[in-house]
Amino acid sequence: MEPSLLSLLPPLVTIACAIATRRILISLALGIALGALLYAQGNLLVAATFVVDVAAGLVIDEGAVAEEVYILGVVLLLGVLTSFIHVSGGLLAFASWAITRVRTRVQAQLVPVVLGIVIFFDDAFSSLVGGNVSRSITDQHRISRAKLSYLVDSTAAPVIILVPISGWAAFIAATMTGILDANGVTGITGYEAFLQSIPMNLYAITALLLAVATAVLSLAFGPMRRHEQLAVDDGVLFDSSRGPVPGEADRNLQARSDGHVGDLLWPVLVLTGVTVACALWIGIAGTDGPLSPMEILANTDVIFSLFVGVVVACLLSAGTLLLRRTPGALVGRAAVSGLRSMLTAAAVLFLAWITAGVISELGIGEYLAGLIDAALPLAVLPVLLFALASFISFSIGSTFGTFGLLLPIAAEIALALDPALLVPVFGAVLAGAIFGDHTSPLSDTTILSSIGSGIHLVDHVTTQLPFALVAAGASAVGYLALGVTGSGAAGLLVAVAVLAVAVGLLWARSPRVTARPEERSGS
Repeated sequence: MEPSLLSLLPPLVTIACAIATRRILISLALGIALGALLYAQGNLLVAATFVVDVAAGLVIDEGAVAEEVYILGVVLLLGVLTSFIHVSGGLLAFASWAITRVRTRVQAQLVPVVLGIVIFFDDAFSSLVGGNVSRSITDQHRISRAKLSYLVDSTAAPVIILVPISGWAAFIAATMTGILDANGVTGITGYEAFLQSIPMNLYAITALLLAVATAVLSLAFGPMRRHEQLAVDDGVLFDSSRGPVPGEADRNLQARSDGHVGDLLWPVLVLTGVTVACALWIGIAGTDGPLSPMEILANTDVIFSLFVGVVVACLLSAGTLLLRRTPGALVGRAAVSGLRSMLTAAAVLFLAWITAGVISELGIGEYLAGLIDAALPLAVLPVLLFALASFISFSIGSTFGTFGLLLPIAAEIALALDPALLVPVFGAVLAGAIFGDHTSPLSDTTILSSIGSGIHLVDHVTTQLPFALVAAGASAVGYLALGVTGSGAAGLLVAVAVLAVAVGLLWARSPRVTARPEERSGS
């Protein structure tokens, strides 16, 4: 079918159904069916074949195992690793150790923020590992999984896109290089354009600042407040009414009484070390010519490296259990339990990818991008592109897809109206793509953050949305200021100032969620 207003129906119906019914699998299946029928113009056989083709592309891509298969493997094996660590006694030992060092709720909330900033090289790694490591600490301080998942998600993509040395930086710089070459722009390279766009990526900056402020001030508003209050008052860290959350260790499995902190730290350190080493090896082997950090990152495969890392960590953890004479039957039950704990999450992730693939074939991005009028006033161009990128990314659940679609169009409009706006509109598109991805239940980063933090996807989306809207609102005002003044510095200052005012008002008007003294020790 030709891209049209009807193309918007599948993502809107999927998201609305998920929020209204809180049944994410059914909602995704509905979106897939509706999108396929629109694509096939009502022909059931063509629609079914189309869905099968999209799903097959998630398994085999150009004759090789698709990246998505490795991501699913990582998700499932992280459940196994968590179960092994529980049986080893590592979870309890680490929680007991951490509670003597991370003494307050503020400190506990800063743990995932710091981890997200430190793990800057890949969003999937940051979401999964940061959430898994942090929740032993945040659980002890009765911090809701909703708050944890927000902090994890807000320090994944928003951090990575601000770092000049990452896989994302390499992709974006390469995309911008192609755009500049195609338009005959000289005097600036793609990487230089990316570097200059960083301070104009207002959403990434404000989202990160808001996450830090939320941790330091213990902000909780909107649906997040109910989750936080239940956690503090009753120790209810997540809504269990819809079944177990992904990755939660089976507490019926017997844990060893002689566990120690190393039973958690060593598998995590091995996972991280093997992942980094494997990524470097692949990047170096795949680089022709002089080696540089950017070239290595551009030619590596972080997802496959993460898969290798988690396999090695699982083998190490299982081997350690057996060497300590843990019954083999218990180790086997732990492996099965860990896999089972992640099956629903893996199904959600796979269906979300199919949904995104179906939606992308409907041409939503092309349709929305075609609505832009090149005769728009200069002052509104940055904020309009920010809003458009946000909606496209929210609808298709893909930052990279939005980058590839909208960056060339934004460049052409800016060069036609005022070449000085080229870098600012690059920043606006990047920011909008991050905001849309940050709030979309179809986004793999959103899903992986909920998996890593151990919370149902719908709860993560609904509690995070008000926070994301605050950062997006501040960013929009900043882009208006940028458009009016032509100054990126003015736009950034205005966005940060608006965010500061919003945080101050929310902190002053929101009732405090505080822990009783005995709860700070996890009792």
